[in-house]
Amino acid sequence: MIIPLRRLSFVILTVFLLLAISGCQPANSVSLTTATTTPTNPPPTITPLPTLTATPTTSPTPTEIPCLEKTGTIVEMDVPTDWLNWPLNTRVYLPPCYDESAPSGYPVLYMFHGQAATNDQWMRLGLTNAADELITKGKIQPMLIVMPFEITWTPNPNESYFDEAFLEDVLPYVENEYAVCQERTCRAVGGLSRGGNWAVYFGFARPDLFGTVGAHSTPLFYGEEFRISQSLAMAGSLAELPFVIMDMGARDADRDKVLAFKTFLESNGISFEYNEFEGRHEESYWSAHVKDYLRWYAARFIVPQAE
Repeated sequence: MIIPLRRLSFVILTVFLLLAISGCQPANSVSLTTATTTPTNPPPTITPLPTLTATPTTSPTPTEIPCLEKTGTIVEMDVPTDWLNWPLNTRVYLPPCYDESAPSGYPVLYMFHGQAATNDQWMRLGLTNAADELITKGKIQPMLIVMPFEITWTPNPNESYFDEAFLEDVLPYVENEYAVCQERTCRAVGGLSRGGNWAVYFGFARPDLFGTVGAHSTPLFYGEEFRISQSLAMAGSLAELPFVIMDMGARDADRDKVLAFKTFLESNGISFEYNEFEGRHEESYWSAHVKDYLRWYAARFIVPQAE
């Protein structure tokens, strides 16, 4: 069968177009499907929090921890002096919670031992233990107690240089080394027996230094009343002389001498306090009254307040 040329041309053209169209298709036909998306809620809008401004805080003021010490301290030193052939051994009682920067300073009690004793006598009698107790219980104000040692037992002030050594070396040493009040109203000097003799001598020889004198079972040095009379004549008024605290045992062997001193003070208008208890001229008597002594001295102290 012979196909007409025109028809043959049409067939060839048709085949050619079909081949061209099929050549445009990919070798592996992928059927595309439309994904169905489930609508979701939009994320919540986050509102930023306001910026916090730190509030300044005040650091708490540290609370001062109260001192809990119940006992004082005993310091022993040899104070150099040119008045004696040896340094003057001295013991110093520092009260519980002693503060070396105390603005007003502490009152000071200078206490002298008896004849043939040493400067540990007042400690043996319980004076410093009594001070610990009375101070920690608030019965008396804190104070220093200074106890010098007189090696020689018999010379009186006209023969001894103990007085110069004490007044010119020991007392300044204490006031340079420790926080003490340096007014006469906060200095006291006392002693038992011969030590009381020295206390009376110091108090009236230098009334500008001492406001109180303690004479415990004190018979006085020979000629002491004359020396007191000289101080009395030189004083502008009786108020310039120290106040005297006296006591003794009712059976003291030197009772008549002590009573004569009491009468002398009365007749000259010198202020004093007198106490008499049961006892003799012995350590058991003084030991029984160490708390009394401390209360008496403390009652007389006047410490000016620092400005």
